[in-house]
Amino acid sequence: MKKINYLILLVLVVFAISCSKPSYNKEYSWAYPVAGDWTVKAYVNGAKIGGPYEIKSYNSSFGKDSIWFDDYATTSSNGHFWSFKFKSAVNMINKTFTTTGSKNAIPGYPISIKVTDGVIVGKDSISMNVVFGDDPTTIYRLAGHRTVSYEEYTQQ
Repeated sequence: MKKINYLILLVLVVFAISCSKPSYNKEYSWAYPVAGDWTVKAYVNGAKIGGPYEIKSYNSSFGKDSIWFDDYATTSSNGHFWSFKFKSAVNMINKTFTTTGSKNAIPGYPISIKVTDGVIVGKDSISMNVVFGDDPTTIYRLAGHRTVSYEEYTQQ
């Protein structure tokens, strides 16, 4: 009889523990408002020339003053606009970013990349003017939206 009481007690304890909900605190990278997966279209002089294209932005491991932009991922279902991967200075207060001629980090493609007027608008829109070293006379405007929506961020 005592064994049955211990068994019932054990089952009740296991049941009580399994019913309690754990609490999780989601932690975001310092670059979260600027970092993300983006779907953009390309424009020249206001006319759409292509897209959609997928680009990614993510934090630099060297400090909290720059982020990486990358469209080099071979898994993109939207294709590539230009093969680029570059670091850009970022202002997290204004959610703006710029370069004065960052070097492309793609192996075998060492062009310079200049970004002006880079900004995150609202919570889920991005736009920037880009000039590539192998086409220095054309200013490309990349503009689009965040591909992955973060509910916690959009509800703030």
